[in-house]
Amino acid sequence: MRYKEALKDLMSLTDFGTIANNNIAKKRRYNLNRIINFSTIFGNPENSSPNIHIAGTKGKGSTAVFISSILKTEGYKTGLFTSPHIHKITERIQIGSKEISKNKFTNSFYEMWPEVQQYNQKNPDNQITLFEFLTVLAFYIFDKENTDINVIEVGLGGKLDSTNILTPHISIITSISLDHTGILGGTLKEIALQKSGIIKPNKFTVIAPQKPEVLKIIKEVCKKQNNRYIAIQESCEIIPIRKSMDFQTYTLNSEFGKTTLTIPLIGDYQIENSATAFITAKLLQESNFPISETSIDTGFKDTYWPCRLEKVSTDPLIILDGAHNPYSVEKMIQAIHDNYTFRNITIILGTSKDKDIKNMIKILLENDKGNTKYIATHSRHPKHTPINVLQDTFKHFGVTISTVNSIKKSIEIAKNTLGPDDLILITGSLFIAAEAREKILGISKESYVFNS
Repeated sequence: MRYKEALKDLMSLTDFGTIANNNIAKKRRYNLNRIINFSTIFGNPENSSPNIHIAGTKGKGSTAVFISSILKTEGYKTGLFTSPHIHKITERIQIGSKEISKNKFTNSFYEMWPEVQQYNQKNPDNQITLFEFLTVLAFYIFDKENTDINVIEVGLGGKLDSTNILTPHISIITSISLDHTGILGGTLKEIALQKSGIIKPNKFTVIAPQKPEVLKIIKEVCKKQNNRYIAIQESCEIIPIRKSMDFQTYTLNSEFGKTTLTIPLIGDYQIENSATAFITAKLLQESNFPISETSIDTGFKDTYWPCRLEKVSTDPLIILDGAHNPYSVEKMIQAIHDNYTFRNITIILGTSKDKDIKNMIKILLENDKGNTKYIATHSRHPKHTPINVLQDTFKHFGVTISTVNSIKKSIEIAKNTLGPDDLILITGSLFIAAEAREKILGISKESYVFNS
C-alpha cells in the first residue's frame, strides 16, 4: 500500500514526458540548476561510484543492458538506470541486472520526499520534476547500496539532461538520428551537439556507428574535451556469421584483437550496440576494472531487454518492438525481413503524437512487399496519437487500414485473420509494445494518475 502512495506522490510532480507541448514546460525544461541544487542536499550521490554515461537516439538502453550484464557477470555490483520503464517504475533502477524491490524503492523514496516537498515549496516556479527526482533517487539508492560502478542512460538529449550532473568514467554515444526535434533541434548537427554534451574533459568516449556528418561533430567534441575516443566504424570490422529468430553471431576485429560474439537480441543495430559495449568493456579493463573474456561472452548471452524485437508468442508468431521514429522503424523492418520467415504480416501500429508519424508510415509502406495488413490503435499513455490521425496519414499515401480502439481487440482481430506462417508485429512506441506485452503475457499493469 505504501508503494502505491509513493507512486501517487511521484505522479504529483511535473512530468515533461506527458506534457511535452506545455508552454510552461518548455520554459523550464532546459535547466540543470534545479537538479544540481537538489542533488547537493543528499551529498551529490552521483559521484559516489564510477559511471558509464550513454546518450544517443537509438540503442542507448540495449547498450546499457549489454554493459550491465557483462559487469554483473564479472562480479561487480552494478547499478543501472534506464528509461522509460516497460511495466513498473522499479524497472528503471536496477542492481545486478535486477530491478529494485518495491520496499527498497518506497523506503528510499520517503527518505527523500520531505526534501522534495520543501524544495518545491520554496521554489514554486522552478520545482523539481518527476524525472529529476527519479534520477537523484537512482543515484541515492546506488550510493546506499555501495555499487562498484553504474551504467546510466540519458533520458533525453544529453547536454541538459538530468543525468548529466555526473562525471563519467566513460561516455558512449550510440546511433544518432532525427528525434525530439522540437526540443533538441531540427538538424542532425544540433542533435549531435546536444548528445555530445555528456562528453567531459580528459575521459574516454566510445562512438557507435554514425552518419559521417554526425561522427565528425562527435569527434570534434572529443578533441576539444581531450578525450581518447574509439569510433566503431573507423576502428572495428564487423563480420556477421549467423542470424536466427533467437540470436546472432558475428566476428569483431578491433585494436583489442579478433573475437567471436553471440547475442540474443536481433537486428544489425544490436550487433553495433554490442560491439560498442565490447569496446567499452575493453576500455574498462585498461582502467582498473578487470573483465574476463568469459564474462564478456556470458554477459552478452544473458542479456535481456524486452520490447526490442521481442518474440512473445510462437503460435501465432508475435513480435513486439518499440520503434518510434523513422530511423528505428527502418532498422526494425530490415531486421524482421532478415531474421524471420513468414508469408503475410499484420502490423498493429500505435504511436506517440510528438513523433514523425508521416515518415514512420512512409517507411513501412516503402518496405511493404504486398503482404501486409495494418491496424491502427493507441496506448493508454496521455501522449498517444489518436487513431483517426494514423488513419488519415495512411490515406495520404492511398492506403486504407483498419482502426481498433484498444490494443487487446487489435490483437484479437489480427489473430482471427491470421493464416499459416503469418506474423504479427506490434510497434510504434514502447508504450504500445508494453501494453501489448501485458495483454499477451498476462502481466498486471501499474496504474498512474498523471499530473497535467
